[in-house]
Amino acid sequence: MPKKRFTPQYSKPQSTVHPSLQSPATASSTSSTNNNDAAPTVNDLISTLRKSQVNPSSAAVPSIATGKTLPPQIRHLLSQPETPAPKPRARDRRRFDANGNRIPAGPSPPRSWLQSRNASASSLTAREGEGRVFPARIDDLPGLGEAKGGKGNKLQDMCLRAMARDWEFTQEYEINNLADLPVAIRMLLLSYIAAYGPDEGVGFEGLKSLLLHPASEYEGDNWEEVGEEGQSLNEGFFRLDLSGAIGRSVSFKQLIELIQKPPPAPEDRSEFDLSWEDSLTRGLSPPIPHLTHLSLSHPPHSISWPRFLACSRHIPTLTHLSLAFWPVPSLTPNSKTAVVTSRFGKDIQYGGTGFYSHNLDNDFREASDVLRRLAGRLYGLEYLDLTGCAEWLRALRWTGDVGEGGGLDWGGQWVKLHILKLFSGVELSEESEYGEVVAFVQGYKEALATEQCLGWWIRRPKGERKRSTWVEVLKDDLARYGELWQGEGVQERKRKTLDTLKEKGGENEGWRSPIVFEDEVADDVVERRSVWEQ
Repeated sequence: MPKKRFTPQYSKPQSTVHPSLQSPATASSTSSTNNNDAAPTVNDLISTLRKSQVNPSSAAVPSIATGKTLPPQIRHLLSQPETPAPKPRARDRRRFDANGNRIPAGPSPPRSWLQSRNASASSLTAREGEGRVFPARIDDLPGLGEAKGGKGNKLQDMCLRAMARDWEFTQEYEINNLADLPVAIRMLLLSYIAAYGPDEGVGFEGLKSLLLHPASEYEGDNWEEVGEEGQSLNEGFFRLDLSGAIGRSVSFKQLIELIQKPPPAPEDRSEFDLSWEDSLTRGLSPPIPHLTHLSLSHPPHSISWPRFLACSRHIPTLTHLSLAFWPVPSLTPNSKTAVVTSRFGKDIQYGGTGFYSHNLDNDFREASDVLRRLAGRLYGLEYLDLTGCAEWLRALRWTGDVGEGGGLDWGGQWVKLHILKLFSGVELSEESEYGEVVAFVQGYKEALATEQCLGWWIRRPKGERKRSTWVEVLKDDLARYGELWQGEGVQERKRKTLDTLKEKGGENEGWRSPIVFEDEVADDVVERRSVWEQ
């Protein structure tokens, strides 16, 4: 059967050459023969325009010259020189965040993108990030002396505020110069960063840039070991303000690296090239050799008391400490609701503090034990700031059950303590809610009860162990709020609640029992609120 043959219905297109590959004579002859009388098409106009826009100098640029290479055997036979090694690649400047993690390439986002559109630029002390309350003052921690800063209009204050607000840029751009600032300026700058800086605080990389010089470019990303030069830089550095940074951008492990003496190098008797003078001068002091003032205020809720106790072993010379707005002292904070079940008895509480240990059982055993351990390690404290810690101030005066010892021994511990700051941490104004007024009143009453407890330790009988030095308890100033809420209704209720602080209440040892707040409402119904129920 013969095969069917189909004739194609299309014709093969004519092969043409790209205009850029044709010579001028060929192109002109072809165009003249094919399109003598036809008008130029759009493609012709575009190709002509492209040819006219070609830079003639670009065609003259020579290609990259690459040297000819030969096999090693032939190169030795011909006595040719060695092939030069390729040039090293330009080292890019790596960028790291506050925790030391490498961040993506490219410029950082503008600060305006990270701020809320409705937030005012002047309310710096009222900012909140992840539940954080920022410190309102620069000199909350003593030690600044005459170099106190704040909201003044001095040139130094304005410069430090500007550096703190743009700390990410300052840390990266001035990384080689920050450690050369005077010691007083560096200590003051840390406080400005805590109040006006980023939400995560100064950061460990930023803290190291203030204390040490960065390593050379050829030494990698590690920082140089602290020698005689590093010790001389921080010889007078005694005040470290990590408010808002501890637990966020600076961990306790990183803090220990700055305050712990480096371990001695292992002795290798086979090496005789190291003299004993060099071994003595190598790493005898930490980066901060004389730390006496430390602020760890405004931490996150997940701050760890056990890690702080481990860190406190390395700073026995501490005299001023701020633990403002710290949570309840606990060794197992995540085990409040955990119990251990048994088939042969009742359920046993897993942690030292249960869900109702404070408000119902009046049990501050674990919190008091943590404070007793802290007092045993920081025995030289002279100043302690516990602002905003009203919910666990009873642990300072807890004496255990009836006939049982325990609690903090004020007669033998913290014998050098002279100032105990117990502010409520609540700033009242005309716009304050009623709950804030109640929190202020309860915090003030807790401070009064603690002051009575310390007075009881001083007035103990001669046969018993008593305290020999008086402790000044700093409380909120009630005179600041004397003109608030002069109206009726809700304002009158706030006024009456605040006026309860002027009444003399409590027995001689009223500090032993929990503080109960009495609220007089309009219908003469007395509502009792405990400190720990709010």
